[in-house]
Amino acid sequence: MAHRRVIAWAEPGQRQLIEDAVDRAELDIAGVGGGTLAAASELADALGVDRLTDLRQALHRDDFDLLWLVSPEPIGADERRLIRELGMAAVSSEPRPMEIADLVLDPAEASTAMFVPLMRRSPGYRAALDTIDEFGQRQMIQITLGSGRGEGSLFARLFDAMDLLETLCGPADGIDAALAAAPASFPESLADLRGHMTLNVRFAKGRCASIAVSDRAGSWSRMLTIVGPAGRLRIDDVGHEWIGADGETVEARPPTEPVTAGALIGEQMIRVLESRDPCGDRPPDTARLLAWCEAARLSCRTGQGETPQKLLEMLSRF
Repeated sequence: MAHRRVIAWAEPGQRQLIEDAVDRAELDIAGVGGGTLAAASELADALGVDRLTDLRQALHRDDFDLLWLVSPEPIGADERRLIRELGMAAVSSEPRPMEIADLVLDPAEASTAMFVPLMRRSPGYRAALDTIDEFGQRQMIQITLGSGRGEGSLFARLFDAMDLLETLCGPADGIDAALAAAPASFPESLADLRGHMTLNVRFAKGRCASIAVSDRAGSWSRMLTIVGPAGRLRIDDVGHEWIGADGETVEARPPTEPVTAGALIGEQMIRVLESRDPCGDRPPDTARLLAWCEAARLSCRTGQGETPQKLLEMLSRF
């Protein structure tokens, strides 16, 4: 049986990520391209596949089954619209669109491509769903997400963390964030975020959360910790451990083997290709999550807490 084929729009430094993903998903590469001719040529030569120099032309090819937007660089509104109009299966390792203003102008932007890999769709988190319900009250949440070179931007890690937090806790009352960056170089957009960010998040009924995200963590790692009257529940991409309030182990599903970002993406690619519905769950609320991310970026700049809901209300008036 012939393998299904993927087109990847990427950067040369993402070669390993691409190889890991297509190996896990058992895909063949129909072609690769990037933002510049040099990038497209370097990556195509390294992978031994066709070089693509124009994304719009590539979208009209009939020899692929899946589009993967790997590069952290934005793509134009015309390209995003064409992806939707052609109705192709598409995934992206960066949030698309990258600006909440684009969603205000056209809500359909949210359906451009499925963001991968979401932590709540990882094998470890999915295996812990019943345990999360059994654990009960979630008084404190800690989320730590890190990636290395070529594995995605700081914005991607922030978006993933916000999706996980919104799933577990619902709307946030306020976000107070800090970015490890010089003020003179502070990014004007989410897509330009680089480095390390920490966030403190407040919720109703006395609940709290902390987030640490980085795109310079050396290698891939994702960890979620939930603390409450039932003790501590720790979840990563492949396993979980529940330690009761008395210090005894209630349940443990130890990791079977190390996992890479590419393998996690490949797993979610399989689900997209099989059903266009990655895990039978709800898709991310892109507008809400972009508002959460933008509130964090603004908080880093102002040094004050920001409220995502106020940002959504303000943008809805335009």
